[in-house]
Formats: sequence, structure tokens, C-alpha cells
Amino acid sequence: MSNLKERVLVFSDAIIAIILTIMVLEIPIKYASSGDIVWQTLLSAVGIYFISFCFVANLWFQTAYAFNRIEQVKNKSLVVYLLLLFFLSLVPAATRILIEDTTQQTVLIYGILTLIVTVLMRRLVTALTKQSITEINLQKRRVDELNRQDMLSFIARLIILVIGLFQVHVALVIYLALPILAFLQNMIDREEDRFVDTLDQTEQADYFADRNQIWGSSMKRYSKLLRDSLKDPNEKDGQQWEDIMKEWLGKVDQEIAMRQKAMKTASTHEQEHLQQEINRLQMQKSRLQERENHLEQRPFNRNHPKFQPSSKKTLSKK
Repeated sequence: MSNLKERVLVFSDAIIAIILTIMVLEIPIKYASSGDIVWQTLLSAVGIYFISFCFVANLWFQTAYAFNRIEQVKNKSLVVYLLLLFFLSLVPAATRILIEDTTQQTVLIYGILTLIVTVLMRRLVTALTKQSITEINLQKRRVDELNRQDMLSFIARLIILVIGLFQVHVALVIYLALPILAFLQNMIDREEDRFVDTLDQTEQADYFADRNQIWGSSMKRYSKLLRDSLKDPNEKDGQQWEDIMKEWLGKVDQEIAMRQKAMKTASTHEQEHLQQEINRLQMQKSRLQERENHLEQRPFNRNHPKFQPSSKKTLSKK
């Protein structure tokens, strides 16, 4: 870890810890004329604090994971991160006014601030992810995917702002759900990265090109990866990946069979192209069978040389 990177992370961790501390100190404890605590006000304040806590904690998680994938912090990324921390430091003030008076105006202020923070955070993560990937095709594929996600996130936040103008409490519920869902998505991404990092660059490209077909559906992939991410690391071994390897091999066999069938009616030129595709798929199948055999023979160990990618880590996810 470079000295600059280490100091940046320590500095940001300190700021985020202070932000969370200030927010909890802003929770009011009001008493009725009888001397009893007004529980409705207290619970409402705690709920709003919880929304902000999840938002800040999720931001810390995503940026920390993205920084962990790189060795050097570029000047541009540093400037964006410092700007991000500036706007993030305003969250306690926005949380306080939201607690004191939950109205359309205060929800709008909170929504605009979190929109700015979210845009800066996602742009930073995209830049760090691009920096962590050295292979051009994989880099472009991943950055394009993140750009699409960023645009969808931006549009969704704008829609929530509009909802907040008419339905304040509905907007608060959505603001609570977003960081929780994002945190679960990060857990899924990290678990998938454990598997992706064992593949070489060609296999990584193949995996992401056929990911939905391999898993069957996005929901199936999300549910399995989420369950695996909640397991004790000491309990994890190659067994958790045997099913996906079998599905992948089955998909490759189907592709080979389809091309062999197409060759029967194809022209000479098309046959040459199809044969090249079959040869490529056969090589891919051989590599996958070799990895599947090793998964069956020993516990999963990402540090084992057999499971290391052919070059330095080339892929990262949001």
C-alpha cells in the first residue's frame, strides 16, 4: 500500500467516524409534561438516523473496497474523494433538520444532498475500477456496465425527489431501502469476485459474456451468492463453485453442439469460421474441466497458485 493511499484511507475513516458520531448526538430526547419520554418522537428520530447511518456506512464500504483494488491513488481520484467527503460531512446537518421538521422542503434538501454524494461516489468507484483493470476489453466491458448502473441510479434518485414532493413518508422509506439493497449488492459482488479472480483474462471475458445463461437467471445468481457471502469463511470450499462450473460446462457443450449442427448446412467459408469457434470452445472446455477437477479434489483456496489469474487482478466490481 502506498503511503498516500494509506493516509487518504485513514483520513477518510476518521471523517466518517466523526460524521456518524455527530449524527447520533443530534437525536433529540423530548419529555412530556408528565416527565415521560415522548417515544413517538424518539423512535421517529432514531429511524431517520438509521437511514443516514446506512447511507454513510454503505458509502464507506463501497469506497474502501474500490480503493483496496488499486495500489496508487491518482490525483484526479483524490480530488473527487475529497469533494465527496466535503458533501458527506453535510449529511449530519441535513439529518438534523430532517429530524426536527420532516416536511417536503427538508426531504428535498436531504434528497439533493444524498444525490450529489451518490453521484460523486459512483463516479469515484468507476474511476478506481477502471484503474484496477489492465486488460482493455475487460476494462471497457466493466466500465460500460458501471456507467449504465450510474445512469439508472441517477434517474432513480431524481424520481425519489419527485415522490418526496408529494409523499414525504414514502420517500423516507425508499431512502432507507436504497442503502440496504446497495449493501447487499456489494456483498454479492465481493463473493462473485472471489470466483472471478481465479480465472484468467480469457475466462473472465467468457464468464461475463455468458453470466446470465450460466446461472439461469439474475435472481438465482443473486440468491446463491448472497447465501454464500453470509457463510463463515472457514466453512467455504470448492463445493460452493462446483454447481456453477457444471452449469458453465453444460453451456459450452451446448454451444459446441449448435455449431457442429450448423456446419452441416454451412458454406465452406462459414464452416471455417464455425470450426474456429468450435476449437476455441473446446479449449475453454478443457480449461474448465481442469479447474473443476481441482475444485473437487481440494478445498477452495484463492491463494493456491492454480487459482491465481494469469496476471495481476484485472477485474473489480461495484
